[in-house]
Amino acid sequence: MKVRGSGRGRRLGLTRDKVIDAALAAIDRDGPDSFSLRKLAGELNVEVMSLYNHVPNKDALLDGVAEALLGGVDLSGADAGTWQERARAHAAALRAAALRHPKAFTLVLTRPTQSPAALENVRCALAGFPELGLSPQELVHVVRSFAGFIVGMIMRELGSAITEGTVEPDQVQGRIDEMSAVGDPLLSAAAPYLAVSDHQAEFEHGIELLIAGLAVRVGVPYDGGPRGMLPRAMRRGRPPM
Repeated sequence: MKVRGSGRGRRLGLTRDKVIDAALAAIDRDGPDSFSLRKLAGELNVEVMSLYNHVPNKDALLDGVAEALLGGVDLSGADAGTWQERARAHAAALRAAALRHPKAFTLVLTRPTQSPAALENVRCALAGFPELGLSPQELVHVVRSFAGFIVGMIMRELGSAITEGTVEPDQVQGRIDEMSAVGDPLLSAAAPYLAVSDHQAEFEHGIELLIAGLAVRVGVPYDGGPRGMLPRAMRRGRPPM
């Protein structure tokens, strides 16, 4: 039995890759919550049933978008240099990919996937620490600790970009005043920094804390980071007194 709309899709040269690319563009524009197969079919000027020649359902299509985004992560810098440089490069590559697709990349962070692209990201992360002599179990703990931080920070940054946008100076001052009005000295001292977010600086600082902590844990020197971000004692591979 002929499926209604299937011939039209074929005549238009529709392929799975084209459907995924169009879905990615739509989600990048409107966000995943507004995405539907009906809307996508309208943009492609085909019947909804035509899409089912290429993806079995909406979930499979969203998985395909997530796989395409992961496949676009540039891991070329994550296999060179020291383990500390590789860890930084892998983290930076994931954040850069997320910032290229701030609305769509949430699919990567919230949908479990066993796609080849996802497994390559995992393999690259696991391969980043050969000098440390970690057991497979320890290696998984390390990789998941880095992944948990990276995912959390990216979600926070993307959510802030979507919901808050640019924060004006008067809004910043208003936040400072609200926190200072509580009367707590610690909160008042931190208020100017809590009122704003330098996402890149916070991301880099957090990665350095993880790297420095891992160096301490395994008893190897910490290189101090690209700008000597952490205390000198930690650069020697031991915590400050």
